[in-house]
Amino acid sequence: MERFEWITRAFAQSSNVQKSLFPDFVNVADELAVEWEIALEETNNEILSDKQKLSIKAFDDYLLSISGLENIQYWNDDALCYSSEWNKMRELAKIILDSMGWVNEAPPECNAIYISNK
Repeated sequence: MERFEWITRAFAQSSNVQKSLFPDFVNVADELAVEWEIALEETNNEILSDKQKLSIKAFDDYLLSISGLENIQYWNDDALCYSSEWNKMRELAKIILDSMGWVNEAPPECNAIYISNK
């Protein structure tokens, strides 16, 4: 659940905070989505209340609705910073935080190892 809390808190933050969580060369929008999917797969739904499951489903359904090649315009820094779609994801993430009883504070920096071609 730790990874799931981390990514949910990350999604709830402003674009500036989100970008600060990853190295400069990472596509933050894509990385957030990838981390979400991994964390979601690791989450044990059996311990969640119906309210928690519904808030998670609402977020995941929305994320999936703006995914795919036909929605590539939502998966870059400009969209992360300025699009209403990303603002909606932040609001949906805050609903998850509330349902889980987690604080809406920036998580610590990601401790993943990234390799750059620079």
